[in-house]
Amino acid sequence: MRDRSCLALTGILLLFVALALWYSLTIPLGEAPDEVPHFTYIRYLARHGRLPTTTEEHEAFQPPLYYALGAALTFGIEDRPEAPFAVRHNAHYDVTDPRAPKNLLLHTADEAWPFRGWALAWHLVRLLSIFCGAVTVWAVYQLGRVLFPAQPLIRLTMAGLTAFTPQFLFMSAVVNNDNAATALSALALWQMAALLREKEHTRIVRRSAWLGLLLGLGLLSKANAIALLPVVGLAILIGEVRQGGWRRGLGRAIVAGLVAFGLAALIAGWYFVRNWRLFGDPLGWSFVVQINALREGGLTPEVLLWLFRGLFRSFWLGWIGIQFDEFLYWIIGGLSLAGAVGFFAWLIRRWSRLDASVRWTLGLLALHATITLASLLHWTATVLGTDQGRLIYPLLPTVMLILARGWAWWARGRARRRVMGGLVGGMLLLAVVTPWRYIGPVHAPAPVAGQAELDAATPLDVRWGDVRLLAYRLESNTVRPGEKLVLDLYWQADRPVDRDLMALIKLVDEEGRFLMYADGSPTAGRDTTDRWPPGVPLASRHLLAVPADA
Repeated sequence: MRDRSCLALTGILLLFVALALWYSLTIPLGEAPDEVPHFTYIRYLARHGRLPTTTEEHEAFQPPLYYALGAALTFGIEDRPEAPFAVRHNAHYDVTDPRAPKNLLLHTADEAWPFRGWALAWHLVRLLSIFCGAVTVWAVYQLGRVLFPAQPLIRLTMAGLTAFTPQFLFMSAVVNNDNAATALSALALWQMAALLREKEHTRIVRRSAWLGLLLGLGLLSKANAIALLPVVGLAILIGEVRQGGWRRGLGRAIVAGLVAFGLAALIAGWYFVRNWRLFGDPLGWSFVVQINALREGGLTPEVLLWLFRGLFRSFWLGWIGIQFDEFLYWIIGGLSLAGAVGFFAWLIRRWSRLDASVRWTLGLLALHATITLASLLHWTATVLGTDQGRLIYPLLPTVMLILARGWAWWARGRARRRVMGGLVGGMLLLAVVTPWRYIGPVHAPAPVAGQAELDAATPLDVRWGDVRLLAYRLESNTVRPGEKLVLDLYWQADRPVDRDLMALIKLVDEEGRFLMYADGSPTAGRDTTDRWPPGVPLASRHLLAVPADA
């Protein structure tokens, strides 16, 4: 049975890596939460050999481990002279208008395969993220193995749900320090559970050393690893006292604790001393609030509802323009509720019969979750934009444990394997569908204009070098002040264009008086001219805001 479980886990990991690579190639560079500043942090570290200390680097307040690994991975990769590093913001992006494109950036041929220069470096760091994601999946499985050694189906379900959650795949495919923080947190929770099963002092000390290593690395990955501090301390105390009683166990716990926290201090202590010297406190809080957009007002019921809704949706899939169809959130919500109810039903019925190590592990997982969520509430009260599920991904092992154990409670006997396999298979299907159904269309290039569409437009033949404006069409000939004029333009490149050309559109009234102008890519943020296929007519829709006082 163990060999079959290992084979199944290997299959899950291989599928995860394949899917994450697909996601990584589908998501354009920079089109993920804070991916640009995470990558520029890495570039800064690789080029200057020191941590950034100014607000010019938006993620400069983050601990350095993930960025140091990225810098080491990309060290020596130079920008090409003909393609210097540049981030081109999409002037047509408008979060308030559902008709506007949802890609934040413009993407030129410099990002195309074969990857070179800064684009190659970016994709290499994305591979680092995929590795971190695979480690997380493996660690979740190992936690399930410690808690349910005789129930491989539950731990495989935990691993499968983690691996095939579309948003986890999305985040594992891009540059973000949450990937390292999540992996190290999952490893630490597994080692915590394993420590509580040990029956010898020397083995507890050995586990404590591993916990100290993971804790130190976690603290160098992201501040949310602080939630592990009391969990590690209590796990060591409980483990020693359970084996040796209070008198002997307390002394042994002090020894094991010194090993764990001493090792963590050796690994991460320098960073907190640096923060204290530079910013006046170990966390560098004054720098944190200086570099982030701050919230005005407290945690009102409206803010808490916004936070809960955002966390739930983006835990499974959610980013700018990238959302499931609404009915899928309802299905996932119903299955999650069923899993939670089943878990607590199992807990109530089986609590007294559970091994003491399992009970203590569940209690410490609950403590870790409580501290993590409380920290997120404090963070939400301080800054904006915290409704992102990735911020609670350190709780992935706990969430997947609750769901897998809860569903197993409902599915008894021979039906259990079919039910659990069906749920993981359903998540896998959703993971496969997501890139082409929900991600790809958001970043699709400008649509090809059909002949009927061109015939219905007003013809033109205006040339700028190898680029032609073929025709235009107004959705309406009249528009009121404060509304948007919808203008369709039809373009064509006669030959390959080696530059990223921009278009400037001016709007004047009937008497020729200037009203407004809009500049950006000719295809309204859908594509850059150096990626246009020659000889193919392309359609673009421009939304021109008429001034309210026009």
